[in-house]
Amino acid sequence: MRVLPAATLGLLSLTGASAGVQSGVSLADYELGAGAAEHRELPRRLREISGLATTADHRLLAHNDEAGIVFEIDARDGSVVKAFQLADLADPVTDDFEGIAVAGGWIYLVTSSGRLYECREGAAGESVLFRVYATGAGRDCEIEGLAYDEGRRELVLMCKNARRDDLRGTLGMIRWSIDEKALRGDRTVVPVGDFAGRIGANRFQPSGIERHPVSGNYFVVAARQAAIAEVTPAGQVLDVRRFEAPWHRQAEGIAFAPDGALIVADEGGRARGTLTVYPAPER
Repeated sequence: MRVLPAATLGLLSLTGASAGVQSGVSLADYELGAGAAEHRELPRRLREISGLATTADHRLLAHNDEAGIVFEIDARDGSVVKAFQLADLADPVTDDFEGIAVAGGWIYLVTSSGRLYECREGAAGESVLFRVYATGAGRDCEIEGLAYDEGRRELVLMCKNARRDDLRGTLGMIRWSIDEKALRGDRTVVPVGDFAGRIGANRFQPSGIERHPVSGNYFVVAARQAAIAEVTPAGQVLDVRRFEAPWHRQAEGIAFAPDGALIVADEGGRARGTLTVYPAPER
């Protein structure tokens, strides 16, 4: 793990208790076999599902890859409860959306270039107003995933492909303050090998991130490796596992149910997108 100074990157800083290994449920406690999971196909309009998030009242939200449309999904059967759009005039906004988070009544969508779209939840079929924040994170890396740290009131942007020579071979988490509307101090970067080596791979390419509601650690899915990792806020990789079920063709979204159940969304390619629910570990 390598921490780069604020003067160099103007990115995230992690100190104090959050830097240690968090207690509670771990990735190792989840049964990732096909027999333990509930698996269902999604409606055709969610074929390119790209991100998941849960609301304060425990509803599941999702978005597709290129259009600023937010869907509420019934996790029990995969049906769409409602959909609303971030609209510029009558048409939904188009961008390369890579993650979604819900924070204090606001919904955030992040793009691969690090733009953050902020809006309120809309009613079914409604077009909602929005704000856009240019975080600047995309200058350093391609963003793939978004999570919310409620205790710190920060959004966590997950980095994938580095765009600077000094960041080659690393992954990172960038924090953006909801109150200050700006990136935080330093950025924590982790060698790719800390993830890939644990599953006998050469690469680990994150596609989604979510903060575990019990441990406070981050769970990261990697679509191309069909894998999931657990990493502390300070960047210590605790575990990496391959998904055992055969249907994880392209895991793009991750969320947790109120009871701790793990929810994973996969893009469908030429087929339908899917939703898989792994039960919460027994405690």
